[in-house]
Amino acid sequence: MNKVSFAVFKKAGLFGFFVLLALQIQVVRAESVVRVSMLAPSALLWLHAIAEDQGFYKSRSLKIESLVVGSSAALVQSVASGSVEAGIALGDLAIRAIDKGAPIIISGAVLDKTILRLVGAPGITDAKQLAGTNITAGAVEGGTANLLKYQLLKLGVNPNDTKMVSLTNSRDRLVALENGQVKGALLIAPFDTLAENEGMKVLDVYKEPYLQTPLILNKEWATKNREVAKNLTSALQAAARWIYIPGNKSKAISILAKYTSIDEKICEGSYKFIVEDQKAIGKDLRVSTASLENIVKIDEALGAKQTGQFDVKKYYDPSFQSQ
Repeated sequence: MNKVSFAVFKKAGLFGFFVLLALQIQVVRAESVVRVSMLAPSALLWLHAIAEDQGFYKSRSLKIESLVVGSSAALVQSVASGSVEAGIALGDLAIRAIDKGAPIIISGAVLDKTILRLVGAPGITDAKQLAGTNITAGAVEGGTANLLKYQLLKLGVNPNDTKMVSLTNSRDRLVALENGQVKGALLIAPFDTLAENEGMKVLDVYKEPYLQTPLILNKEWATKNREVAKNLTSALQAAARWIYIPGNKSKAISILAKYTSIDEKICEGSYKFIVEDQKAIGKDLRVSTASLENIVKIDEALGAKQTGQFDVKKYYDPSFQSQ
């Protein structure tokens, strides 16, 4: 090779190197940062943990910045105000916020059935023993508190004969059961299994469709950043498909154990209840009409009055999901 051709080769090689570098820079720049509000680690966020572990966010050029908030109300408010772009919220709070004009929309069902189980403290073997005692479901009104009150009604217990105590996460609720601070509590996996292992009894499970945990988006952000919003939704949709594949069972259990810092043996019980028995995770992330309507029915059973006809489209937009 003469000097001229070698020089041309070097220039071409250098040119190719810079082209490749420019493409890499473009890829980095294309990564979208999405801030997502969520509660403390639990099975409520199992799909999020899977999406992180399995690269479902990364493959869609998403970088998720998790903002852990202290209450479900604060979570919905953070999305409505635009402090964050999205959140993994409680269904009934999202519905109430939308009814009040909050600029949010549900794009998918992380949990289309509840994974909360009513657990009695040591010595409590029947729900009727909860009359006259302290109980907890997180907040003291709305949300999971309404679900617990409804369950008590169905079990023949007047909710007004109990005192609701505010304990925002299941880890604290389990401690409260152990030390006698409360006699009944709604617990999220895997803390319900921990309670069972300590001899506590599961008193009830609400098995009907119930949108416990939807993915919610700030409407203005989702309109302006539609592709990013669709990528976020489809990443969790991929996780919902993934967890129902039997061959992924062991890995799914391992992911939950790592995410919650709970022993894998305990998380095996969570998988059995949530995935196999309750089938609580929204299949393909779809929101069933019944899961929204039952939230309204529960509120009505507790004395709330609904105004106007219930319209699913007001709350849920499936167009953010992949086909």
